[in-house]
Amino acid sequence: MTKPLVARTSSWWRLCSVLAVLFSLQGAGAYFAGLPGLVAATMMYFVLKVLLQRRAKSFQKAGLRLMAEERYREAAAMFEAGYQYFSDRRWADRYRAISMLDYSGMDWREIMLANMATNMALAGDRERAIQLYQQCLELYPDSRLAKPALRFLMAGTDG
Repeated sequence: MTKPLVARTSSWWRLCSVLAVLFSLQGAGAYFAGLPGLVAATMMYFVLKVLLQRRAKSFQKAGLRLMAEERYREAAAMFEAGYQYFSDRRWADRYRAISMLDYSGMDWREIMLANMATNMALAGDRERAIQLYQQCLELYPDSRLAKPALRFLMAGTDG
């Protein structure tokens, strides 16, 4: 079974934003309703987190499932749908610390684009994979997913 590239990152300022949202909800709940309000605000925070991230992760989970089944072109199409979803909703990705309570250091668009490229490479469409990794690097010059993968694919064209 093929494993996807994984680069886990966290952004401290995004983590601080997420914690600020949590503490603000808790503070408001405690101020207006005491301990029950604190508990309700904490539960509301986690409900928001789950609901807001569900759509984002649905593309990723479906694509990874297809990838595990070695259905690479279908997986690439799923990641492309995720990339388009976040391209149409740039605010959700750009402000995901607030919109999705996500403190990852990577944009969902970057992840979707790199996974799309990986699947195109695995499907045998090396040229398309190279184009996608180059596009990823244009948008995210420091991409820890695209840089090594592109180097690997380009090494095969040299000799």
